[in-house]
Amino acid sequence: MIIAAIVTFVLTVILGILMLPVLKKMKIGQVVRDDGPKEHLKKTGTPTMGGIIFIIPILACTLFVGWKDPLVLASCALILVSSIVGFIDDFLKIRKKNKDGLKPIFKTIFFIVISLLYAIFIVYFTDIGSDIIIPFTNTSKIFYVPGWIYVIFIVLFYNAVINAVNFTDGVDGLCASVTSAVFIFFAVSSQIIFKNENMTYLSIIVIFAMIGYLVFNVHPAKLLMGDTGSLALGGVVTAISINLRIPWIILIVGIIYVIEILSSVIQVMHYKRTKKRIFLMAPIHHHFELMHWSENKIVIIFTAVTLAGGILAFLMI
Repeated sequence: MIIAAIVTFVLTVILGILMLPVLKKMKIGQVVRDDGPKEHLKKTGTPTMGGIIFIIPILACTLFVGWKDPLVLASCALILVSSIVGFIDDFLKIRKKNKDGLKPIFKTIFFIVISLLYAIFIVYFTDIGSDIIIPFTNTSKIFYVPGWIYVIFIVLFYNAVINAVNFTDGVDGLCASVTSAVFIFFAVSSQIIFKNENMTYLSIIVIFAMIGYLVFNVHPAKLLMGDTGSLALGGVVTAISINLRIPWIILIVGIIYVIEILSSVIQVMHYKRTKKRIFLMAPIHHHFELMHWSENKIVIIFTAVTLAGGILAFLMI
């Protein structure tokens, strides 16, 4: 696992070094929303689609060891297809030179089809089935959910997670740092509690891919992951939590993801009803930016909250 971690990190950094000049030459730059924090306007043109530099190492290193495991194959497929949707979205934004990529209806259809195929495979063609481990009990305490209900749940769960992770990608280094903290929990719990070597392996690979990506993404970012990267990360978060039979754990270890998407939902609903805003801006990381928190401060505090959530989640299982 140590070798895999090092290889993943090195590959990510090498791909970043190789891709940066290419992306700049092709003028594949970030389109910044004009209603966001004014400081973000200087990010306009920053090379995006940077998720490619960690998606390739994650898939390559994971498949190198776990290609015989159906759950590993399903996880990699979910990561890849999610990233392809993100790539198309990023490409259309760059071509149109605005923040509108794929039309919401098309994106929703893609996500439903992707998650439905994944859910059917997991429930009916793997040992995971439709079982969920109950919190505050040992891992032998399984709650059985009727298959068709669990299929629907996975579809809804996937769509919620990828959107939540995507919303977290709005400050330099934030999504990668929070995701690293989430996967520290998954690595520790899958190794110590679940004794699942392949999921431990996948978790460690994701952690070191994120560290490699952060070489280019810490503030001020030289490279942004775009939807290409954030949707892929949403896919791998979904996959590993389903594979370990603990999807509910995202409410704890992924508390930042939850807060980010809820802040946007609450803001929109409240504004439609009252024409007033609860937050200065949503998602909530922008609220703190407008309160003059630095991007690095937001990353440090949000990551610390995620680590605390990971400790609590570990105790719960």
